Amino acid sequence: MSSNNELESGSSLAEDAWAVPSIAAAAVASNDQTTTNQSSSIRNNKSSTVDEAWAKIAALRSKLAADVITDPASNDNNNPFNFPSFISPYEQPNLSAQPNQSYKGMSIPLIYCDQTASQRPIASIENYLQSTSMPCHANTHTNITYTGSQSTAFVSEARQIVGECTGARITGKASLDSVIFGGNGVTGVVAILVDLLNLKGIVNSSSAAANGNAGDTRPVVFAGPHEHHSNLLPWRESGCEVVPVPECANGTVDLNELERLLQLPQYSSASGRLRMGAFSAVSNVTGLIADVDAIAIILHRHGALAFFDYASGAPYVKMNMNPNPIQFASHAKEEGEVVDASKDAIYFSPHKCFGGTSTPGVLVVKKRLISQTNPPAVSGGGTVFYVTNQDHRFLSNRIERYEGGTPDGIGIQRCGLALLAGRRIAKEYEQIASSIDGSGGNVEKNKCPPKTLLEYECSTYDRVVAELKKHAPNLIMLGSEHDNVHDSSSSGNCVGRHLPIFSFLIRCGKRFLHYNYVCAVLNDLFGIQSRGGCQCAGPYSQRLLGMTKIVNGNEVSNQANRSIERALLRSDHPCELLRPGYTRLSLPFKGIREEEVDYVIRALIWVSKNGWVLLPQYRCDHRTGEWRHWSRCGKPLGKSERRWLSHYDILAPSTNHLGKLGSNSTQSDDVKASQDRLDLAMKNAEAILELSKRDPRFIAEVEKMNKADGMLGDASDVDDTLEALRWYVYQREAAPSLRDGLDEMPETFDDDKLMGGISVRMDGKRIINDNVEMEVDEVHANEEEKKEADVTMLLNSSMEGLLSFKEGDHAGEASFDEIKAGFEDGELSEACEVFHKGRDEWLVIEDFIRGCEDGDSDSSAASRKRDISTMFGSTNLPLQAAASSVPSQQVVNIPEAATKREKKKPSRDSSQWGQCSVPHITPADAAAADPSTSPSGNVDSNTDDVAALKAATAATKPTGKESNKGKKKKGKLKPPPKMMRAITQAMIQWDMIQDGDRLLLGLSGGKDSLSLLHCLLEFQRKLPIKFDIEVCTIDPMTPSFDPSPLIPYVEGLGLKYHYIRDDIVERANTAGKDGKTVSSLCAFCARMKRGNLYTCARKNNCNKLVLAQHLDDCAESFLMSVMHNGFIRTMKANYQINAGDVSVIRPLVYCRENLMTEFAKANNLPVINENCPACFEEPKERARVKKLLAREETLYPNLYDHIRRALIPVMHDDSTSIMRSYTEAAIAKSRKVSPKQKKTAPQSQDVMMLDNSAAPSSSNNNQAEATPSISLASASEEELIAELARRRAEKYKMAGAMKRLPDDNTAEGTIEDSTGQMCSLNGGDGMIPCRELME
Repeated sequence: MSSNNELESGSSLAEDAWAVPSIAAAAVASNDQTTTNQSSSIRNNKSSTVDEAWAKIAALRSKLAADVITDPASNDNNNPFNFPSFISPYEQPNLSAQPNQSYKGMSIPLIYCDQTASQRPIASIENYLQSTSMPCHANTHTNITYTGSQSTAFVSEARQIVGECTGARITGKASLDSVIFGGNGVTGVVAILVDLLNLKGIVNSSSAAANGNAGDTRPVVFAGPHEHHSNLLPWRESGCEVVPVPECANGTVDLNELERLLQLPQYSSASGRLRMGAFSAVSNVTGLIADVDAIAIILHRHGALAFFDYASGAPYVKMNMNPNPIQFASHAKEEGEVVDASKDAIYFSPHKCFGGTSTPGVLVVKKRLISQTNPPAVSGGGTVFYVTNQDHRFLSNRIERYEGGTPDGIGIQRCGLALLAGRRIAKEYEQIASSIDGSGGNVEKNKCPPKTLLEYECSTYDRVVAELKKHAPNLIMLGSEHDNVHDSSSSGNCVGRHLPIFSFLIRCGKRFLHYNYVCAVLNDLFGIQSRGGCQCAGPYSQRLLGMTKIVNGNEVSNQANRSIERALLRSDHPCELLRPGYTRLSLPFKGIREEEVDYVIRALIWVSKNGWVLLPQYRCDHRTGEWRHWSRCGKPLGKSERRWLSHYDILAPSTNHLGKLGSNSTQSDDVKASQDRLDLAMKNAEAILELSKRDPRFIAEVEKMNKADGMLGDASDVDDTLEALRWYVYQREAAPSLRDGLDEMPETFDDDKLMGGISVRMDGKRIINDNVEMEVDEVHANEEEKKEADVTMLLNSSMEGLLSFKEGDHAGEASFDEIKAGFEDGELSEACEVFHKGRDEWLVIEDFIRGCEDGDSDSSAASRKRDISTMFGSTNLPLQAAASSVPSQQVVNIPEAATKREKKKPSRDSSQWGQCSVPHITPADAAAADPSTSPSGNVDSNTDDVAALKAATAATKPTGKESNKGKKKKGKLKPPPKMMRAITQAMIQWDMIQDGDRLLLGLSGGKDSLSLLHCLLEFQRKLPIKFDIEVCTIDPMTPSFDPSPLIPYVEGLGLKYHYIRDDIVERANTAGKDGKTVSSLCAFCARMKRGNLYTCARKNNCNKLVLAQHLDDCAESFLMSVMHNGFIRTMKANYQINAGDVSVIRPLVYCRENLMTEFAKANNLPVINENCPACFEEPKERARVKKLLAREETLYPNLYDHIRRALIPVMHDDSTSIMRSYTEAAIAKSRKVSPKQKKTAPQSQDVMMLDNSAAPSSSNNNQAEATPSISLASASEEELIAELARRRAEKYKMAGAMKRLPDDNTAEGTIEDSTGQMCSLNGGDGMIPCRELME
């Protein structure tokens, strides 16, 4: 790692921030010498057995645990490996193994298992920040000073890292997203999201409109069933209508119910309301993984925004704002549907990631959602453009506008490093798992490690739950009752599986052990750090604990839940102990050793079996709900164990040491010492258990207690109602069983004996109390009576009621006869849908009419009554009762010939359809339905096997017969006429394509090259000449740019595709002078890519290379060359490289950029995210020139037309040489020349040689002098052209073309530009030869 603190903006030293120098090197070592000789990376050490792979995984896990910061190393002989520990309130038992103990307090290992709440700091990140970032730390609101510029660069780089790790497009021309830091975790950034959407302003406007009886127009938020408070309360407090989406039978989000809710008239797109979905990607209670892509597809299908909370998922699952749409083709409900799985916003808490301690929250949001006109709720320094005594103006920059004040620079940088660490660890694990050598044929698949780290985490959950169910039957694991069987060999995102997040209750007699008591025992006896409560997920927790019921299709609190809430609100006798909850702990791969996981399992089994025995030694506080050991009731940290901030002394001797686990030990000794300390802790627990069973002091003391001592005040003020709600065991209830010497509390495993407000069976399923069942039966009876009344009303009105219908953006209401007539006349297409009131859903118009006509043909009154109740049920009909009374509909496929209508009724005026109820579409809703929201591009694939990628993509393609509409949608894309005309003009004027040409298109994956690809295909179909098209993409093999999704897309077009992988960024690290990093990564990358394209063209006999620069690029390059280099130059339209075998053409030189942008969005082209690894901000100089031209265009609308005309001569291949000659001739006249030089001066520039058959060599002056010459003034036009060619070949051979690179494309083979023209990048931070940009 470089010691230089000055980081170039064009290279990312942060990739080295969390290096794993010997991640798995010691896995199979048996002694110190073997460990020393191990290679530093597993990628060069091929495993041969499954056991070795498991050993290396354990070594990797131990190294990560060793990176956690602990106390500085001490001389404590009892802890030579510096494992974290603390003093327990229990006295050290006198074990035979340790007869002499000099202290009373028992030292126990510290096992941190609360990572779901917050992770711990790691030494590698903190040391890197201390040595690299902190020495130059400053405020980021300046770029003038060294410290300010460096701090700004660090923050910008961290923002770019977040964008890469979330699949966001935050740079380049395809930029769609913004990364915003702020607040305390998800809570802070959700508040920012509510602010930038201006939801409170929309709600206030909706409330004012509602006073005029315009209906509820408030924004709607569809909230998932697993939300924690940070993703629920901000939406409620914003004033939006929050609609809960229930869970289905397997515990995941009910996707069918979500789609049904989105189609209800009050929530559909026709309502004109802003609609959003807020869902957790992973439950922070059970670790259940949601299908975020399927949820996003459904939300976007109905024009709603998709927001996802990754607070608990970011440390485990991959986040992707813009997934590849190709892999979701199977989700289309009809042929031709554009499936959009992109995310409109994701937010997460980096402090839950490994090493991410003390970091701000992160919000990644689509740029189009950020208001640039509404003032931010948090205003202050850094958010304003200009402030006077009377007023102020806010910045238009989306990020700066909502990141007010001084940002947490170190925290933001730590966030970026934590994400890099997670990505590095996952990659290292996958290399180990894939290194197993199966050539022997005896490798059992079920014994191999999971292929990915995510699958490993899920397998940890499965293993722990299986062990606990087997050995701790009274431990109830919440959310694990579904018992889904998962195939470990199947690849995927583990949707429906659980991450290693465990929430549980321990049954004890007729009630449960209090969750805070369980946490106290785990802490005091085993050192396990856990958490008790509802984990800030009240609604989901209450559902898991059986404290809710269903009424009218809605989930509400049951009677016990409401009673507990009232009891918690009492001020006279607080009873915090009644608050429902459970114990939660986590066992992730990062931060915990393998032997520590086994230790936690043993501890949970021990507490489940023996925890009730220690109840008499603990005291509970009914005001706070806390349980503490009797010796620490007043001082929870003990008498001398607490640490104090006030003991800090700035003048005291300082140390820079950050303690690490086992930093000076070998792998084998480290594992043995770790296991020994855990075994000792278990022995101590067994000894304390035996002492507790024999000690009568505590039993006698708790027997004196009565139930009033727990929470109800004095014995004279006992509340029997609250006592019936008590779900936990008191100390006194354990005394009789201890007196009798029982091994367990009686009635522990009897579900029928369960008492209290929590109703969970031993298998984890909810118990429906008798009173709740009675209430539900009464509700159903009332619903049936109401249904009969509604049906009678409908019979009286026959079919005269108005029905809601929708077709595309058109919606309204009409009678059944009008709808039927409109369908038969062709005014309503087959895509029209009509709302089925009885079934509470939208039906295709043809199925709806057929069902109604079948009902009319029945002459029976009773049958007619059933049909009308089904088809035209009242909107007030209870959804649950209505759905139960409707049989499942069978869809009949009718041949196309049978559906043709032989007779047509007279055409009617369709302009009056639904005029009375056509909704007003708000701008926000229109933006949500805009095609620009469709996904385009970034895919999370780093595989090197192109065939495997194509096979995986082919599996997602829909099969079966397509409809005509689907065929039309999936056919050849037709570029807009305006773009085709501009390309045609350029091709004619610059003579670009000839009959028999073989074209090689350089496809970067951007909107321009993809649009040009389809234009060339259109020309190939229409032009009378014949030419071939091949495509080539250069993959620089960097995580920030992955063009692999283009492989199936291009080959699906039937084109020959060349996909070249070249590790350009890696080569750049040693291709500079003296083997150092190149000075300009951008210039080096441009040379390497161009060389690869030339080589590919030659090998495949392609005579023309097609590039996709457009008119905007040419105009910007022209101005940059003029302003920064003093030379008139731009990209050439058609030129031949010096080697003479390949020509370069640019068909888009007359096309405006917006043409390609609109075409790419309208056709959902798979645009690849342009997160260039060389830049961590958008190129400032080019962006500034673009804005300059945009401002001028508002004054002169024909600006680009004039620029195009002016650039025509500059686009010519000879223009650079000609203008350079004129420049040199003019400058030469002003140079001072000595008399001696004048006598020996060569031929003057104002004369020309008559013999122009060959250009003379610059070293052959005698031949030049002997050649006859004439003046330029008397030369003919043909002679002038020949002279210009001679001068260009002699002096400026490098201008306008690039020297052919050697076949190996090495940096040493490149030739410097003799013209010396340089262009600046990134506002002048780096320089690049102009020819690299202009060609």
